[in-house]
Amino acid sequence: MNKEDQTTLEPLYELLKHDAVLSESEAGSSIQRAILKKFFKASRVTIKKIDAGYKIKIWPMLSIKKTASFIFKIPQAQMPQFLQSCIKNDTKGRAFYTGMMQYFVLNRTSSAE
Repeated sequence: MNKEDQTTLEPLYELLKHDAVLSESEAGSSIQRAILKKFFKASRVTIKKIDAGYKIKIWPMLSIKKTASFIFKIPQAQMPQFLQSCIKNDTKGRAFYTGMMQYFVLNRTSSAE
């Protein structure tokens, strides 16, 4: 991702940092699940709060088995950076993430009025 792409998505990164603070007492937000679904090409993602972090379960969309899934744990403090790295490493997803950022920025602005 070049410098221009990174600057364009900076508001989304800030939103992820803010979202992580808000979700300290609850499991992952819809924005977190959407990013993980897009990056991992998943049909379903669950995020559960555990101790000082999250347990993330992902069901791959292209799996032959309906029960196929993988689970990983991530410390709460690392969640924003992890999501940012998913965005940065998704070379074909720039339009998706830009649209996501615009949607959340517009809805946050209109709900604040």
